[in-house]
Amino acid sequence: MNTMVPEPVIPSHQGPDARTVIPGLDVVTIAAKGACTHTHNHYWTLQLTRRASRDPILDALRAAPRIAFIRMSDGLVALNSTVELMRDFGRPRGDMWEVAVWEDLVTVDGDEAYLTYQVCNEAIVVPETIDAIRALTGTVTDSAASIRLTDNTPGMRHDFLAAERS
Repeated sequence: MNTMVPEPVIPSHQGPDARTVIPGLDVVTIAAKGACTHTHNHYWTLQLTRRASRDPILDALRAAPRIAFIRMSDGLVALNSTVELMRDFGRPRGDMWEVAVWEDLVTVDGDEAYLTYQVCNEAIVVPETIDAIRALTGTVTDSAASIRLTDNTPGMRHDFLAAERS
């Protein structure tokens, strides 16, 4: 308990892993191991190619599949609160297949953007694995169609509490 262990090298594996999906991505990642068994928390500083405001960054995140917004103002203030929300949704094992971005923490300062997000260790790979199986078997050849099918089947979301806000 109460132990945080820095990874012994910079960059951590996440940056090079991300470049396998987005070649040329200019990212350096630093990680630490903490007393969390269900999810990871990530903090990103993004150097943008030009000055920006917060709204275009939020719009870009909203347009991406498999990103869902959470908000501290909704009581989702820690990793465990999001895990409990997934259980409340009735998801198997409390799985969170989406990347949960804290919307109220997205900050933009000139040409830098700052994000805080959470991923579920066991569940985050499930949608991509399903899409990979479809691609390998040729059952769905259009990647966007496969993503939509995968996301719609278990009821993946873009905002975990949007329905409750209406």
